[in-house]
Amino acid sequence: MVRYSKVQFRQLVSEYETHITFTPMILAQEFSLSQRARDSDFSTNASERGTFKMMEVTQHHSRLVKGALIAQLGGNDPFFMGHAAELLKPFVDGLDINCGCPQSWAYKEGIGSALLRKPDLVRDLVRGIKARCGESFPVSIKIRIDDDLANTSRLIKTAMAAHVSFITVHGRTRHQASSEPVSYDAIKFAAQEATTSADGPTPTIANGNIFTLADAQRTRELCGVRGVMSARGLQENPALFSGYERIPLAGVQRFITLSARTGFIFPLYHRHLSDMLSNYFVNKEERKYFNSLSSPATVLNFLEETYNITPGPLSPIYSIF
Repeated sequence: MVRYSKVQFRQLVSEYETHITFTPMILAQEFSLSQRARDSDFSTNASERGTFKMMEVTQHHSRLVKGALIAQLGGNDPFFMGHAAELLKPFVDGLDINCGCPQSWAYKEGIGSALLRKPDLVRDLVRGIKARCGESFPVSIKIRIDDDLANTSRLIKTAMAAHVSFITVHGRTRHQASSEPVSYDAIKFAAQEATTSADGPTPTIANGNIFTLADAQRTRELCGVRGVMSARGLQENPALFSGYERIPLAGVQRFITLSARTGFIFPLYHRHLSDMLSNYFVNKEERKYFNSLSSPATVLNFLEETYNITPGPLSPIYSIF
């Protein structure tokens, strides 16, 4: 999610059974060269990773596992990719290379979905990270499917040869809007391609149109993937993976608490709340009124008067550079 998965939102979803969270796409070159970019693009805190129960298949019991934070990088230069990764490594559990962003500015810059037909460059980007962070440090890629699945296969095989840890597959091409259907057959094809390697299978994660826990379960079964990723669905319902049909108001309160006095810029804060409350607004007029609010104070007044929500005790958010 470009811009939207800042630390406040990541911590919220991790408290509702989201096991792996991703930062917004961080531009590797700018992050490497600019202290201002580092201050702006990445912050974390000691408690943003949640804990969840993982079933031990062989032992038939569960154990507590801490969630993971992955920093997603955008770029096309192995040197800057590696340098940005090295700066981030002490604070994250893995690095992801964005090979799927369909936005026109990203494509023109030669990043995101512009990498889908450049498997050798993707290989070099993976190697650039591993050269600075070590072979064992998790490095993944996020891709979109290609109109010609032979290109998807080539990209997956090349990334596997570079020893990526997992591959996230969005089931649309770079030309398709989010209103168009996801190709589950194409995701399944990609997942099957990732199983054929002398070094063993590479886990795949499906992405696209995950709006409910039932969507997640159905997609996993249809595509034969190891996990699922949600973006727009989680924006509207951060409690999606806990099985809630909409986020409980206690979750909204938690979000405003996490956001209070942390420097979370108002437009993002406001947009997140508008998305979360979309299933609470009684009509279009109420939504329109909420969207017209122009300050944190007026938003907090609305939440208190309408839902009896006020911020709770604060927890700190840390910038790390």
